[in-house]
Amino acid sequence: MTSQNRRSFFKTIFAAGAAVAVSGTGTLAGSAQAAQAGAIDGICLYAPGLGTASQFVETMRKSAPGTWSVQPLAGSLTDCYFQAALLFEDARKGKTNTLVGLLDQASFVVVHEAIVDRGGRFHYVTNEGGDRVAFSVEV
Repeated sequence: MTSQNRRSFFKTIFAAGAAVAVSGTGTLAGSAQAAQAGAIDGICLYAPGLGTASQFVETMRKSAPGTWSVQPLAGSLTDCYFQAALLFEDARKGKTNTLVGLLDQASFVVVHEAIVDRGGRFHYVTNEGGDRVAFSVEV
């Protein structure tokens, strides 16, 4: 049973990844308001395989002043799923009001599923060219 559930989980992930890759943008972006500048306490997720997140974080600091922490997603896709789920749950319960990221498409699909599985929604999802997907989550 567990093996079948695992196969089903990964089929869902890869099917969603193919849909994101074909469309070039995410499909579940909502029209919610982001936190006001200066009142932001945010987390920037990034995939270590894309290099450092310093440029992305610097862009966020300039466009949305506030307090930002940086969180790399590491390990297998399953590890990324549970890490993203924990970060999202902690953000909902804590003082964090903004969750953004710059990930490769495979990691994004996993993060997307982890957040949507917990009732989360996205402000935006954009394809940043190549294998990079930028997003903002409604917290």
